[in-house]
Amino acid sequence: MTSASAHHPKQPANLVLSFLLLLAVGCTGLFQSIGARIVTRQIAAEFDLDEAQSTATRAAVDRVIAAAPGALSSRVDMLVATVDAAIAKGLTDRKLLGMERQVNALLDIVARGIIDEAAPIMATLRAEQIDFVEARIRTRLDEARERLAKPQQERLEKRQDEFVDAVEDWVGSLSDAQEDAVRKYVAGLPDEAAARLATDERRIEAVREVFLKHPDAQTIRDTLWSMWKHREDWGPQARPPQARRTEGRQTLLFVYGLLSAKQKDHASKHLHELHDKLKSFLGTAGS
Repeated sequence: MTSASAHHPKQPANLVLSFLLLLAVGCTGLFQSIGARIVTRQIAAEFDLDEAQSTATRAAVDRVIAAAPGALSSRVDMLVATVDAAIAKGLTDRKLLGMERQVNALLDIVARGIIDEAAPIMATLRAEQIDFVEARIRTRLDEARERLAKPQQERLEKRQDEFVDAVEDWVGSLSDAQEDAVRKYVAGLPDEAAARLATDERRIEAVREVFLKHPDAQTIRDTLWSMWKHREDWGPQARPPQARRTEGRQTLLFVYGLLSAKQKDHASKHLHELHDKLKSFLGTAGS
């Protein structure tokens, strides 16, 4: 399930991470090699890479894929077992806190691996490539500003629609009463899109200043890792990350309390479908 927060432009570290996560859940068997090529092309397009940089990127993608089974398999299996048991026996805030820690540990492993591989390539970016990346990100920021400028009611309805869709992806169709309850709940959540956009703008400018100095790979690693670890800090105009995490757990508990036994079974089946896809990928990558 997703949060009700507004969409936001992806930063360089998150772009690479998103592509690799997409590969991990979407490419299995004979399609793994094809998937790696697709991801490489996507990254090359985002950063306007030349042939040598694209070749280095493909090698980096292959190394991340090869390392995934050893780094992730047991942790993913444990997380799925924990979530499945909670779906069946009942969610509590304490259980959700445990899942939160497991997810954070997994994401840190993935982010660290990708940042370590990406940094040497990003250290080779020329000034015109940095300008190219910045222009693409500025376009996303402009799109975010346009969404933020829309009437408040329109933005709320979009958040409600997206949240309902996310819930139904997991549990199947909601009844009219369930959907009405979810929409009312989302309407009561704070909208911090403006604070998040302002934070993204500040971070983009800070990263731009770092890259224009053409730093070495270690400096880039440190910069991207700091961005990653502080990704939930949206500045003084927003709530602290812990408050939003608490709200997220409360939201999951609220939705869980609405579900029928059949919908909980649907969520469990969806969880195992995703797990099977990931296991297939990890098994292929490790073979």
